[in-house]
Amino acid sequence: MRKKIGLLFILLAMSLCARTPSAVEKIMEDGTEVVINPADLDRKEPLFSLEEEFVMDLEEERLASLGLTDIWGFDVDSEGSIYLFKPPWSDGDRILKFDQKGDFLFSFAPPGQGPGEIQRPSYQKMNSRDLLPVPDLGQSKVVIFDKGGKAVNEVRVEGLPGAMGSSVFQLENGNYLTRRTWVDPSSETLYLVLCLCGPDLKEIMEMDRFKIVQPIEADKVGFPMHISLCCASYDRIYVGNEDNGYEIQVYDLNGHIIRKIRKKYGSIKVDDMYKKEIGEKLKDSPDELKNKMYFPEYYPPFSYLFADDENNLYVKTFEKGDSFKDRRFDVFNSDGIFQGTVNMEAHVDDPFFTLGAPFDSWVMAKKKNRLYCLREKESGYKELMVYRLD
Repeated sequence: MRKKIGLLFILLAMSLCARTPSAVEKIMEDGTEVVINPADLDRKEPLFSLEEEFVMDLEEERLASLGLTDIWGFDVDSEGSIYLFKPPWSDGDRILKFDQKGDFLFSFAPPGQGPGEIQRPSYQKMNSRDLLPVPDLGQSKVVIFDKGGKAVNEVRVEGLPGAMGSSVFQLENGNYLTRRTWVDPSSETLYLVLCLCGPDLKEIMEMDRFKIVQPIEADKVGFPMHISLCCASYDRIYVGNEDNGYEIQVYDLNGHIIRKIRKKYGSIKVDDMYKKEIGEKLKDSPDELKNKMYFPEYYPPFSYLFADDENNLYVKTFEKGDSFKDRRFDVFNSDGIFQGTVNMEAHVDDPFFTLGAPFDSWVMAKKKNRLYCLREKESGYKELMVYRLD
């Protein structure tokens, strides 16, 4: 029986034809359109509600018996079938397919070095043809699986990054987004670098970089840790870096900038509950690390972002929602115009920067009038929530 939940989209519109609110300002900077959005909109009427359809709980016997102890990511194909990705180091097949109701169908992508086998997967999203490309960082190849789990193509690609902290994402046009660590030889400073590469993995452009704090060597370690965020839709790339404030840069798949999305926002103070949470996670860490820990006065403007299949952009902020665990997501349409907010409880980020985490480690997706949300339970196990938008 469906359980009606009190999560409401407070949006004026989710469609491409939404009107531009009068408070939105558009300017040009160095030939690029910049959309400057207000902090809030006066929206009183909810257009959508989220109705819980079903839950895929890893503590359930039916999933535990499949050897599924953790979810490294997921996606949904055009028919609504669900694909859960196991951690790269897992035994057995790495990808499990379920039907639209969450019932198990089959698994595929076995570990190994042969055709259609994967050693170190960097998980991807389904493309518009319901094909799932899986780069294997251990063997410098990309294996293309169809929705039946069959390996229909395998391409050797020299130059796939394989070092710790690296990941690679194949875009719809065949280009790649790569994320790799780089050490500045002049200062020995470690950076995480986001690059757009061609089909041959040759770099087209560097899109972003940020300094990685190395806790052992650093004098202080601040939480939340500094982040650079990236996601991709079928025809766009979105990049956000907290150094730029509340700004999301939007590119096409060839690296040409389309626009910048900015939003006014109020600073949110780092609360005692967050400090307690970090303290709990670090309780077994060496005193040397705990003594270096500090908290800034305010949170960064955002902590996560994802785009849906209509090019609406969702930006997770640190502002609390209606309930204790809810967080506010700002929603922008495909033109970069702020539409309103939605409150959701979702485990889509980590207070610690984790080397080796793939793009969209904790993914959310909106397809066929459904919202899929991965979150972590108090027990530490993950569950996939499936909501219908009404």
